[in-house]
Amino acid sequence: MTAAFGFFFLPLLEIKPNRLASGITVNLFEIEGDLRYIALFLLALIALAISFQEKRLQRGWTLVALGNLLIFLTLLLPANAATDLLDGAASLFEEGTRFSNPRIFTSSAIAFGLLGGYIVLFGGLRDLVAEKVNSGVRLFASAIGVIFVLIALFNGSFDIYSILVEFSQRGETLGQRFIEHFVFVLVSLAAGLIIGIALGLWAARDERMEDIILYAVGIIQTIPSLALFGVLLVPLARLGDQSFVNVFQFFIVTLIIGLVVLFFVSRIQGTLPESLRPWAIIIAFVMLFIPVALFTILAITFGFKTVLNVFLDPALSQTLTLVFAGYVLAVLVFWLDRRLDEKRSIRRLRYVRYGLTALATVGFIGLLFSGASQIIGSRQLADISVRNLGVSGIGTAPAIIALTLYSLLPLVRNTYAGLKNVDPAIIDSGRGMGMTPAQIFFEIELPLAVPIIMAGIRNAGISLVGIAAVASIIGAGALGDFILLGVNTTSVDLILLGAIPAIVLAVMLDAILQMLERLFTSPGIRREA
Repeated sequence: MTAAFGFFFLPLLEIKPNRLASGITVNLFEIEGDLRYIALFLLALIALAISFQEKRLQRGWTLVALGNLLIFLTLLLPANAATDLLDGAASLFEEGTRFSNPRIFTSSAIAFGLLGGYIVLFGGLRDLVAEKVNSGVRLFASAIGVIFVLIALFNGSFDIYSILVEFSQRGETLGQRFIEHFVFVLVSLAAGLIIGIALGLWAARDERMEDIILYAVGIIQTIPSLALFGVLLVPLARLGDQSFVNVFQFFIVTLIIGLVVLFFVSRIQGTLPESLRPWAIIIAFVMLFIPVALFTILAITFGFKTVLNVFLDPALSQTLTLVFAGYVLAVLVFWLDRRLDEKRSIRRLRYVRYGLTALATVGFIGLLFSGASQIIGSRQLADISVRNLGVSGIGTAPAIIALTLYSLLPLVRNTYAGLKNVDPAIIDSGRGMGMTPAQIFFEIELPLAVPIIMAGIRNAGISLVGIAAVASIIGAGALGDFILLGVNTTSVDLILLGAIPAIVLAVMLDAILQMLERLFTSPGIRREA
C-alpha cells in the first residue's frame, strides 16, 4: 500500500530548466506513451493481493520476487520516461524560461516506491525464515534487486537523473572526499579505542577514579561539535607555530616532572589526611595530563596525515591493497580455525593465521613509515615545525581531535560496563585454579566483556561518520564539503552526493564491526546470548 499510495498521489519526477530554478512535477499517470509505467502501480497492488495467500512458502517467494522487481522498476521505468520528458522540456515551461543544463530530479513517489518494495521484500523474507529456507539462499534472493540496480547503474541506464549528472562532473573529487571521510573515522576510532579502553579499564579497577572518568567523558559528549571545534582552534594554532624541537623538549620536561610528582604522591598518599588524598591524585593527574595530551595530539594529527597519504598515493595504495588482503585472509583462516575447533578437529591453521597477521602488520607499518617520510621529506630536524606534522588551528587537526574525544563516551562506558558485569564468582574460580591476574584478564574478563565493548565500538564508529561531516566547516574536507556546498547553493543533488556515501559508509562500517564482533566473541558466549 505504501508504494501504491506514492505512485497514485505523489509526483514521480521533477523537471528543472537549470540547477537553481523551480521545476515542474510529473505524476505517474501524466506520463504519455505506452502503459508500461502503470506497471509500477499494478505491482504494488499485486503484492497486496499476494499477501493474503495461505501457502507461506509460495507466498514468500512470490513476495520476494515482487519486492525485487518493484525496487528495480521504480528506478528504471522513470529513467526511461525522463529521457522523453527531457527532450520535450522546452514545451513544458513558459516562454522566456532560461534553459541551462536542464535536469531530471527524482521525487517523492520514487522514495515511496523503494520503501514499498523493501516492505514487500522484507515480508517475503520473513515467510522464508519461518519456512527455514537456507540463510545463504535468502541472502542471495534479497540481493537480486540491488544487483540489477547496480548493473543498470554501471550500464548508464540511470545517467538521466540529476544526481548522477553531478557525479559525472565531480566524481574524482567525491572519491577523494570519501577517502578523507573514511580516514577521519578510521584514525579517530583507532585512537579513541586505545584511550577509551584504557580509561574504561582504569575506571573499572579504581573506584576513586570511576566517577571522575565517567563524568569527564560524559561532559565531553554534551559539548556541541561547532563549539568544540572553536575551543580547539586557538591552542592548536599557537601550537602549530612552534618548532618541533622546542615542543619535544617541553614534552620531555613535563613528562619527567609528572612522573616525579606521581612517584612522590604514591609514596606519601598513605600518610596524608583522608580529605587531601583526592586532591593529591588530581594534582598528579593534571601534571601527567599535559605531556600525555601533547603526545596524543601530535600522534593523532600526524597519524591522520600519514594514513591519508598512504590512501591517496597511487604506489602506496597498491601495497595497501595487498596488506588489506592479508588481513582478510587472516580473518578467514581464523573463522575456519574456529569452525574446526568447534568440531573438535586439530587446530593446524593457527600458525598460518599468525603468519598472515604478522606479514600484514609488518607491511602496514612499512606503509606508515613511507607515508611519514613523504610528509617530513628532506627537512632537517631543526627545520620541522609542529605545523609540518599536521597541527594547525584550521583544518584536520581540530577535527580529528574532536572526533577522538567524541568517541570516548561509548568506548569508556561500554568497557567499564563489560568488565563490571563479569561475575566475581568466575574470577574467584580462576584465582582458585592458580591463574595470574594477566591470565584472568585476558582469558576470563576480556572475552566475557567483548560483546559489550564491541557494541560501544559500533556505536562510536557510526556516530563518528555523521560528526565527521560537520568538520568541513573548519576546512577539514571530507564529505561534508558537498553537503555544505549543496546547502549554500540550494542544490539537493550536492547534498545527496555527500550524504549518500556517508550513509553507505556507516552501514558498511556497522556490518564489518558486527562481523568482527561475531568472529571474536567466544562461541559459548554467543550461544548463551
